[in-house]
Amino acid sequence: MSDRIFLRGIELHAYHGLYEEEARLGQRFVIDVDWWLDAHPAAQHDDYAETVGYEKVFETVHAVSAGHRFHIIEAFAEAIAAEILRRYARVERVRVEVHKPNAPIPGVLRDVGVEIVRQRD
Repeated sequence: MSDRIFLRGIELHAYHGLYEEEARLGQRFVIDVDWWLDAHPAAQHDDYAETVGYEKVFETVHAVSAGHRFHIIEAFAEAIAAEILRRYARVERVRVEVHKPNAPIPGVLRDVGVEIVRQRD
């Protein structure tokens, strides 16, 4: 059995991107994360120790962002997913969506982003 827990709208100011200005000034990123695990034991026993809490995933996203400068958001999303799977053995599958609403594109747009899904082998 697999259940889904999620976080929506984690906002970060980070220095990821291809261009020098992105590295120097930084910009806003918005991250959404879903993770699948068997939540039945945690729910049945009302026991936090039997789940992967959202604050842990929130901290993981921040740690990945602060720990490395990524040139492309695909690599950023991949690193978040890999770290969640590495840290939390209960997680069976993870979906990471990275939004870059202020991407340096000459034109009017609402958002750009990437979505990846990774699971344990």
